[in-house]
Amino acid sequence: MSIFIDTLRGQKTKTTPVWLMRQAGRHLPEYINIRKQFVDLMDMFLDSSTILEISMQPVKRYNMDACIVFSDILITPFAAGSSVKFVEGQGPIIKFNENMNYAHERTLPLASGIKKIKENTDIPLIGFAGGVWTTLFYCLFGKNERQKLKPQDISKKTSQIDNLIERMTHATIQHAVMQINCGIDAFQIFESAAGYLNNEQFDKWCVQPTKIIIENIKKTKDIPVIGFPRNTNLECYKKYSKIDKLDCVTLDYNFPLDKINELNDKIVFQGNLDPKHLLKDSQNLSQKIEEILFAFRERPHIFNLGHGVLPDTSIEKVEQMLLQIRLK
Repeated sequence: MSIFIDTLRGQKTKTTPVWLMRQAGRHLPEYINIRKQFVDLMDMFLDSSTILEISMQPVKRYNMDACIVFSDILITPFAAGSSVKFVEGQGPIIKFNENMNYAHERTLPLASGIKKIKENTDIPLIGFAGGVWTTLFYCLFGKNERQKLKPQDISKKTSQIDNLIERMTHATIQHAVMQINCGIDAFQIFESAAGYLNNEQFDKWCVQPTKIIIENIKKTKDIPVIGFPRNTNLECYKKYSKIDKLDCVTLDYNFPLDKINELNDKIVFQGNLDPKHLLKDSQNLSQKIEEILFAFRERPHIFNLGHGVLPDTSIEKVEQMLLQIRLK
């Protein structure tokens, strides 16, 4: 067993395991070299050899304690019949199919990529999907709307979202089960848009669907599940941390570490360095790492960022961070 899986199972390991969200990506020169060969990101997400190579890049370079599949949360709606394109400077452009009929043949390259990773490494492999609300957030709101979203914009679509929640939950379960059947060792639910919701919406569109997804994952195989309700408030974090059979909650970088005792004391924590600290001087970075390690000194904890690695991050800073964590 690995220190990553042992920690997810609730053990306090001697060394803190570490991996980084978006560790396979834009800060790595080896990733940039591959990216130049493709016009559309979707072509990369649907090429099994590319999935293998990019997923393994940070593991090879940094000896990370976990590997995460190179994919995207929008593969779920894509598999369920939507058209998804990534346009430079515009982000994802989605022609959303509300009927959502998940077709496994659309994810065959991802399934093959996962199997190839498992054949090439013993490092635990994390599969993932977007949370139901977050996936719908991208499907229902364009880039300009997302950038200046107001509560009333969400309220206007309440009945539409209510009607789509069950179908998107079902598609997400199918996407998770496919990855489990291909051999992933843990699963993360990225509820990246949680911070846009009020408490009632959060309960209805994040907590309730997540319960159903986890229940179905655990029926398929008892792998650890990590949830990430990014930028939600403390009350919602409390509720989310008490979801039945959720093994670990990722804390975003705004989460106040003096409040961790208010969350479920049986849960494992992951996080929560602000990725901007990897752009600052070494002393500042070192101090922040120390604060996080100290806060979780008596708890099972996976060191990670409170959001993804930024493109301007230097390899030297990541190496400094890893060395400090591993020498503790």
